[in-house]
Amino acid sequence: METTTAAAHPSPLGHISIGVRNYEASKAFYSAVLSTIGLRLVYDSEAQPKPAAAEQTAASTNPKKPRTLGFGADEAHELLNVFEFADDAWAPGAGFHLAFNAPTREAVIEFHALAMGFGGRDNGVPGVRKHYGDNYFAAFVVDPDGWRLEVVCKASGEGQTIG
Repeated sequence: METTTAAAHPSPLGHISIGVRNYEASKAFYSAVLSTIGLRLVYDSEAQPKPAAAEQTAASTNPKKPRTLGFGADEAHELLNVFEFADDAWAPGAGFHLAFNAPTREAVIEFHALAMGFGGRDNGVPGVRKHYGDNYFAAFVVDPDGWRLEVVCKASGEGQTIG
């Protein structure tokens, strides 16, 4: 039996997909906030060329096929997929959130500020959470569709202590 090495697969997580109700609001929100941690829009189903009428398949003409966004460091490292389901997208309840690593504490602060400016709600201002560790600098937000997000930097540095 062949085994793989960590170098061949640096992360066991391929990507996460979420459903949203508003494609345009989510595109603006995630394009802004994820830029602070080095992620960008790498796929937009609306920007893809449409097949000619003779080349259309049942899948490409399916009116239920959701508009889709992909965010990552680059096209080969897509981390978050966002699918629009206008009438049927709901974020999970309490206890679930998506956590993103930030390179600096400043990126955590910027992520939080941009989230507030693009329709997010505060769920925990940027600061050190001593109960998670001396250098656990995080912020918590809720996106326009109710998805709970955390951004964290674990590098040492000065910062406001929360809790």
